[in-house]
Amino acid sequence: MIHDLGNRILDRLEPSLGRFALPQILRWIAGFQAMSWGLSLFSKEYLELIAFNRSAILEGQIWRLFSWVLSPVIDGNSPIAIFIVLIALLFMFFISDSLESHWGAFRLNIYVIATILLLAFVGFLPMDPRLFGILNGTFYSVVFLAFAALFPNHIIHLMMVIPIKAKWLGWANVLLLFSSVLSSQSFWVALAVLTGMAPYLLAFVPAFIDGAKQNTEAAVRRHKFQQSSTTDGEAFHFCESCEATEITHPKREFRVTADGRELCCECRIEEAQQAKS
Repeated sequence: MIHDLGNRILDRLEPSLGRFALPQILRWIAGFQAMSWGLSLFSKEYLELIAFNRSAILEGQIWRLFSWVLSPVIDGNSPIAIFIVLIALLFMFFISDSLESHWGAFRLNIYVIATILLLAFVGFLPMDPRLFGILNGTFYSVVFLAFAALFPNHIIHLMMVIPIKAKWLGWANVLLLFSSVLSSQSFWVALAVLTGMAPYLLAFVPAFIDGAKQNTEAAVRRHKFQQSSTTDGEAFHFCESCEATEITHPKREFRVTADGRELCCECRIEEAQQAKS
């Protein structure tokens, strides 16, 4: 329900506010992160200038509410650091293009900006300032988990050698984030991470729950169908739009929509495209 309401609100806002969206927003962030790394080689004070700092923000340095996200993934000028900065840049470019191709610039902007603002807000929670690094880690997690949820079977070559599906890296990311929260032994850090993850939770958890519910209902229907005395050749799935079945179109997948209609994959894609246009 919340997921559908959010989609309807975004659909209404996009025609009027979509023109203000920054195309390739994650590419811009990644590019500025690489630039920040380069500037830090000449001035270590630069990283301090853009880092999240509660006291400095309250004294008027408002840019720190946003600039912390431009901090590089690593500092130093060793060959390993240079390699990591380059790989992080290219990987963020790839994720940016993938998410924007699926969501569009407006929705990706909403997702990214909401995450940044929420994490900036939780930075004012009474936690140890030395733990502010969790803000950057949570931001990267929110971005990558969105990619892993939308493209779970995409193969990523870990360390450029080991092929692994995005969904497994996503689960590993969740475990690392969870272990970071446990090791901090701080309620405020746990609250900060949970709050920062809110855009991801709102965007994907309802869909996961709906998917699990639909799979359960389909399994029950399939069991009843197999136990019934139906005649041979009777179809189990039936698309209410084009009347295709798994018998007439064996290569198609069938799903039950949020409003209770069963549609084949072709009709679901067609309806989604019509809704966007």
